[in-house]
Amino acid sequence: MAYTRYRGDPYWKRAKADGVSVDGSAYKRGERVFFYPRTGAIYAGDAAQRASAEFDELAALEG
Repeated sequence: MAYTRYRGDPYWKRAKADGVSVDGSAYKRGERVFFYPRTGAIYAGDAAQRASAEFDELAALEG
């Protein structure tokens, strides 16, 4: 995608520990999660795919 990246934009990363995503689904250490650094929200599994797609759509509308 060709859009301007800003500090605080969400990104994909590997979970450093087991946890629970915002929607209540559990994820394991090492699993790919979608992370929002400004709020600390973590999305895993299908919710992560949806959150990433939604962010990409909104970012594309910006410019």
